[in-house]
Amino acid sequence: MTNKIIKSNLFEANVTKKTKWLFVKLENDIGISGWGEATLQGKENEILTQSEKIFELILNKNYLTPQDLKKLLPFSNIVEAALSSAIMQCLWDIEGKLKEKSISSIFGNNHKKVSIYANFNRSTVDRTPKGIVNKLHEVLKDGFTKIKFAPFDEVSAGLTSKEIRKAMQPGLERINIIKQNVDPKIDVMIDCHWRFNFETTIDLIKEIEGLNLYWLECPIPETIESLGELKKIRSITNSKGMFLAGLEKKVLTVGFEKYVKSGVYDVMMPDIKYAGGPDELIALDKFLYNHNVKFSPHNPTGPVAHAHTLQICAAAKEPPLMEYQYKETEYFKTLLENPNPEIINGKSRLPANGFGVGVTINELELKKFN
Repeated sequence: MTNKIIKSNLFEANVTKKTKWLFVKLENDIGISGWGEATLQGKENEILTQSEKIFELILNKNYLTPQDLKKLLPFSNIVEAALSSAIMQCLWDIEGKLKEKSISSIFGNNHKKVSIYANFNRSTVDRTPKGIVNKLHEVLKDGFTKIKFAPFDEVSAGLTSKEIRKAMQPGLERINIIKQNVDPKIDVMIDCHWRFNFETTIDLIKEIEGLNLYWLECPIPETIESLGELKKIRSITNSKGMFLAGLEKKVLTVGFEKYVKSGVYDVMMPDIKYAGGPDELIALDKFLYNHNVKFSPHNPTGPVAHAHTLQICAAAKEPPLMEYQYKETEYFKTLLENPNPEIINGKSRLPANGFGVGVTINELELKKFN
């Protein structure tokens, strides 16, 4: 049976001083709606500007499967990819409702529970040692055994190596504070947000090599030109007992291919909001599995992306480790008709509230932001 999308909307919600979530809603010709998320920090205005043009590509077009419309969508840059990926999330949400299946059951439904790690960086507003310890204790009390933090606030693009070495010292102190306050069995991941160069990354590894970190994430910019340096960094981190992780903003499977074949990361982190949507993450999971790379979806944003990512993690070949933006805002719960499943001891079930993605935005609550 053919289907047709007849309505599209893009909603924005300023949920904190530094965070704005973008949600997409599509509706088909028989009144079934689907939700997706296009959150992309710093690019919100560009997404809003391009949304009408991209929506027009798929409106009032007959299609049999979501992939039919995917062929019409642009993915040439991260802004286009965010919108197009959100549209694909909506289409798969609708597809699940039409078939009376969850998205995970459409793609495999291999795991009843998904392993979750807590990214407590954004929720740690107080960046002092006391503030970090207080938030850390809250995270641990909630039962998480894998946690992530981005400690290098003072390191920024454009600094010389000498300046980076000085600027990274407070970040090293934050890492030490975290490690001093957790059981050795707790896995700690450190995100560098591409703020280092090759030379200072080697210095950083020397500083942290005795801390038994689980992974080091995104130390240098991820470009084709940096493949050689990334491969060397991976070799060194592995020799110190750490994984190297990255690639959270690459688009479509083709965007990952050279990195995978060059062997630069132990863990790759495709994001359902940029990589191409649910079906593309399933394709990436299979591709990474065939090349012995761990699949660990990037997911530090809102509740709709969280629900979609849960669905895909449940359908992955091997049990993946999924990111969760730890308690940045209560809107993570209140913007949904029913909240995402509670994360208990670092594990989450799938939403049990229906077909498709399993969650729906409360539009009355959303209107308070507009």
